[in-house]
Amino acid sequence: MRNAPIGVLERRRYTRPESARPKAADLAGLLAWAHGKAYGIGSPIKLIDGFAWRLASIVPVDRLGISVALLHPQFGGYGVRWYRDTGHSEEALVEHEVRKSDTYKASPFPPVVERGETLRVRIEGNPADRYPVIGDLRAQGYTDYAAMPVVLGGFLPTDPRRKFQVCNVATKRPGGFSDADLAAVRAALVALEGPLALVTERRIARDLLSVYLGRATGPRVLQGEIARGTGESIRAAILATDMRGFTTLADRLPEAKTIEILNAWFEAQVGAVHAHRGEVLKFVGDGMLAIFPIADVELARASARDALAAARDALACAARLDFPEAGKLRAVASLHAGEIYYGNIGARDRLDFTAIGPAVNVAARLEGVAKALDVPLVVSEDFAALSSETMRSLGRFPLKGVAEPREVFAPDPSVR
Repeated sequence: MRNAPIGVLERRRYTRPESARPKAADLAGLLAWAHGKAYGIGSPIKLIDGFAWRLASIVPVDRLGISVALLHPQFGGYGVRWYRDTGHSEEALVEHEVRKSDTYKASPFPPVVERGETLRVRIEGNPADRYPVIGDLRAQGYTDYAAMPVVLGGFLPTDPRRKFQVCNVATKRPGGFSDADLAAVRAALVALEGPLALVTERRIARDLLSVYLGRATGPRVLQGEIARGTGESIRAAILATDMRGFTTLADRLPEAKTIEILNAWFEAQVGAVHAHRGEVLKFVGDGMLAIFPIADVELARASARDALAAARDALACAARLDFPEAGKLRAVASLHAGEIYYGNIGARDRLDFTAIGPAVNVAARLEGVAKALDVPLVVSEDFAALSSETMRSLGRFPLKGVAEPREVFAPDPSVR
């Protein structure tokens, strides 16, 4: 976003072709769209962009922004800002910490968000800049600004759970907004509350499922793959990672510091997997299990290459973590390839969408070999056969729960 403050992360930009920019003949037409077809729009940025173009055809709005709270472990909300002059909309995710920042406190948002007030600033002919954003708008040629609450959730005005979102509009028209203009904006926003709440709830569901189940698994569950026992057998490269000495570390460190280290550890592990097109399945204590699906035989080497690159990156990232209280963090990783069952497993009222099978067990057991040999990365014979890299044999080793000893390999030269 333009001059985005700290804690605001740009997500994407959307530009509707000029020939496809909608208009409303009058306020009644805009309200009819908001009460009807708007409910079928599944994207927040497309919904708000469509609303902005229709509103701008009946009210002299040149800039419109809507900010909405989210239920997300990292982001407190999202915002979409539309510009008539460039013809595009920008969407940004806002981190939780933003509300504690001086930038937020110095903005017009607090009285709107916290008390549901409407704030109006006539920019033209008004030299006072109580809010820094007003000075920016004046420099860009805007003449008037208003920020007003948007209510999502259907709560009564006296309900303490009522939450206010924010819509802000600005115009470049000489003389600014008329009272009738702002009344039309308020009426349009009331009509938008329904479809905006629906698209936000969909987004929350999608985001939470992706965060807790994974970027590939979450959408599958949202699309209806929720019946217990449903799933499929797939071939995949499997990555298991573990932190050495974590139990001892957890015993001697304060709980808050242990959690801080674990979060940094998993951030590094997950980042490495996602960067190489993998899917994180679960965390077990300080361990992580991830898969790199093999779509067909011709792509097997590519999946093995991705998995090996992710393992190396995860080890390298772990080595760079700096926690003086914990000393040098040491990681191990193991790689295997084989058939897994990927689907819904569990009780009727508590399911897990995960992977099971002998191949998963082998990947997990290989970690013990890595620890016993004091090498950071080992791979199975099955994985070595898929890899295009030269591997050196470390010998044959018994694996707990596996019938026959398995030959274990390491990349040559081994990652240390």
